[in-house]
Amino acid sequence: MQAFPSPRSPLKRAVQAALLGVCLSGALPLAVMAETPANDTQARDWNIASGALASALDQFARQAGISLSYDATSVAGKTSSGLNGRFDPQQALEQLLRGQGLQAQRQGNSTWMLLPQAGDASTLNLGATLINGERLGATTDGTGSYTTGAVTIGKGEHSLRETPQSVSVMTRQFMDDQNVTTIDDVMERTPGITSYESPMGGKYFYSRGFKMLGQYQYDGVPLDMGKDYVQADSFSANMAIYDRVEVLKGAAGMLKGAGTASGAVNFVRKRPQAKPTTSLSLSAGTWDNYRADVDTGGPLNDSGTLRGRAAVSQQTRGSYMDIAKRQDQAFYGALDFDLTPDTTLGVGASYEDVDATPCWGGLPRYADGKSANLSRSTCLGQSWNDWQSRRTTFFADVTHHFNDDWKLKVAAVHSRNLQDTKYAASEGTINYGDPAPTANSYAALMDYDHKDYGLDAYIDGKFEAFGLQHELILGANGSRGTQDDVYAIQNLPKRQSIYQPDHHFPEPADNTFWPNMYRGGTVKETATQYGTYATLRLRLAEPLMFIVGSRVSWYENRRQSNNLAWGEWAVQDARTKETGEVTPFAALIYDLDEHLSVYASYADIFQPQSSYATADGAALKPKIGDNYELGIKGEWFDGRLNSSLALFRSIEKNGAETDYASFCPTSADGYCYTDKGKVRAQGVEAEISGEVLERLQVFGGYTYTQTKSLNNIDTRKEGGVSNTYVPRHMLRLWGDYQLDGALSKWSVGTGVNAQSSNYRVQGIKLEQAGYATWNARVAYRIDDTWTVALNGNNLFDKSYFNTVGTASWGNFYGEPRNFTVSLKGDF
Repeated sequence: MQAFPSPRSPLKRAVQAALLGVCLSGALPLAVMAETPANDTQARDWNIASGALASALDQFARQAGISLSYDATSVAGKTSSGLNGRFDPQQALEQLLRGQGLQAQRQGNSTWMLLPQAGDASTLNLGATLINGERLGATTDGTGSYTTGAVTIGKGEHSLRETPQSVSVMTRQFMDDQNVTTIDDVMERTPGITSYESPMGGKYFYSRGFKMLGQYQYDGVPLDMGKDYVQADSFSANMAIYDRVEVLKGAAGMLKGAGTASGAVNFVRKRPQAKPTTSLSLSAGTWDNYRADVDTGGPLNDSGTLRGRAAVSQQTRGSYMDIAKRQDQAFYGALDFDLTPDTTLGVGASYEDVDATPCWGGLPRYADGKSANLSRSTCLGQSWNDWQSRRTTFFADVTHHFNDDWKLKVAAVHSRNLQDTKYAASEGTINYGDPAPTANSYAALMDYDHKDYGLDAYIDGKFEAFGLQHELILGANGSRGTQDDVYAIQNLPKRQSIYQPDHHFPEPADNTFWPNMYRGGTVKETATQYGTYATLRLRLAEPLMFIVGSRVSWYENRRQSNNLAWGEWAVQDARTKETGEVTPFAALIYDLDEHLSVYASYADIFQPQSSYATADGAALKPKIGDNYELGIKGEWFDGRLNSSLALFRSIEKNGAETDYASFCPTSADGYCYTDKGKVRAQGVEAEISGEVLERLQVFGGYTYTQTKSLNNIDTRKEGGVSNTYVPRHMLRLWGDYQLDGALSKWSVGTGVNAQSSNYRVQGIKLEQAGYATWNARVAYRIDDTWTVALNGNNLFDKSYFNTVGTASWGNFYGEPRNFTVSLKGDF
């Protein structure tokens, strides 16, 4: 006997939908589906707006909870006067179809087919297309929505409204519409997230005023990726692999153990589908930006118990900066196998490759910190700059349903990132009136090898007590990250012209770096952490839920380095160990009505700081603190629209602070550190995502962030802003509207990214004034398969610094105006 999915599972419904599509292939092109069976005998009130007949039928299917299949040509151009009144579902459907030349024919308990009335010459001769009219789930691929029905970053599946913290979700549709291809693109479009470009490549991300370090999950499995080396987790993440990206803002210690008040990012990969699906995307844009993506999958056996998926992505692109260019490749494959009707094994692997000529280091300014207004194309690097990054990742998970209420999931991830880099950059300030300023030039050689392992296992179940339903999650997870790095930096004999850069300096041989370096060495580090966790969601009353949880963590880190910094060698062998660290979490959620809930939550903060050393070579104490959040969340249109408004306050203690009066050659910047820092961040976040109006999808949010230094090694800074990189005000908003009537094949979108000023102080103040960039998109649906679109970014060609560095280096312009035309086909 062949094994089939359990009839109660969403997987079973998906298989049934796929089989229905196969049966109707060549006959019925449109199906509107709903999750729950309709009751054909119970009268109810209907409120269906007038307009296109297709739209009226879609509204009916959603409200009635039925699956409705029909030929798109049979309703094309037809209008409906809508429906208002009290009818049973069958009577309501008859009212909608009156005078339309169609009749309804029952196919099953909750499945109906629309056919031509007797004597009508219409024929049904098109392929099947499925429109999902049921409530959104966690998977976003194929929904066409800018929101999600559930998030998985906190274990199990819970709606955004049921999650008592701020979470932003970048859905597959949003990423496709915005041409989001890298983790940088994702984070820079997420409300409340600030990016800061490193002069050595990669970007740091900040949330709520705090830096996000290693706060990454893959399918809910936490990894210690990147640590204090930004390239390891910023560059090599191709979005062609992922269904969605969930970004939690605020303390995330319950998810991983160690974590700051910034948040966490969960990458959820694409899974094999229950029906055959293939998509092809081609694009071309400014600066010779060319990309091609193929994504295909479906059942691999007759029973549908074995399903596969594969994705391939290839991109080559130039840059607005001279000499810079980059080539990306990504390959992904996955299998899901139903071992029994209640047990599914999933395995997958991906390979991502980056081959680039980067322009790192940034640009200088005048000696007083004012912008020198250099051309945005200026690059002070060399044509032989080279950056190679290769990341291989393996995934595996097993999900077992004990019954309708209880399940077990075990997941594991392994990732290895190899990076080989050789580049040149320059640094030096510009004096007023100097017609030919020059800067010191240096070259760097890097060989990095990072490995990350993660395992997570939990049981999630619902139970009845005191007449109400509750939920319990029990689990354990762990991660291990290792880095084996060698690097060397040497001065180049020739100074670089700032106004007229020379990109053809002689390339130094690799064997000249070690004997001639002024900074470099080796770093070996291993960080291991594991813990157990539990979360109890108690329904105290019908509208009131109490959530309490805790994680007990064990953490161990060993860092061995042998570094030369500014003429002095230093050897470090530091060990850090934390045992039984408890990270509690608690929240209350109160449902005001069927749409709105208010919540309050508290989370602890615990973050080891072993990468920083005191003057005597000891590792810093862990950072600790508290995170508070109070908010209101809304959910409308069966979850197709979500909104939130939150007040937050976080206090971090024992924060690492630079002791500029000291010298530590083991440190990356040559300075020693103390753990005397105490900072507070507070503010407001507002967000909206999903279908605001029929055919209008919106995603965006406003964030107000205020940071303050409460205790600082430099007492003059106490009471001042603790993180000047993060703007006080930030707005990110995008909307896409599908036109109606004669223009129904067109859709238009527009959006804005705006922020107030930010700055950096290093003796002098370097500031970027507030700015706004506007983007837009126009798309045309050629037929049921192909869509062509034109995207434009920074339409008014605003010139601004995306990152403010120092007077001598580290200033990076934002991208000038650019366009991309794309062609996408779904088969």
